[in-house]
Amino acid sequence: MHVVIITDRREALGEFARGLGKDVEWTASAADVLDRAPASPWQLVVVDAMMSGMDYRKFLLDLLRVNAMLNTVVVTDMGEEDFHEHSEGLGVLCSVPACPSWDDGVRAMDRLCLLYGLG
Repeated sequence: MHVVIITDRREALGEFARGLGKDVEWTASAADVLDRAPASPWQLVVVDAMMSGMDYRKFLLDLLRVNAMLNTVVVTDMGEEDFHEHSEGLGVLCSVPACPSWDDGVRAMDRLCLLYGLG
């Protein structure tokens, strides 16, 4: 599975990325992902809501407009209930903590594989 992670905190998300697998691309540019999303090579877009200046809700709405088939995971410091209320209807596969672990990456990839019938 091909994954892109939008963050300026690559070091903080390193273990999480290893849990996702080996086909991980990094970028700090949400605009780059939106430009490439219509013909996307990715099955998963990870959005770091902790990144300075990132409005993850706006980004997800923009992403839905250009490619509604992409699955997303959001890195956030919100509690699960608050996050669910705040992101309902945006098609987010799951959220992970602000400093996610390898296990969080594995769990997110397991969910994605289940969606694709690979689990």
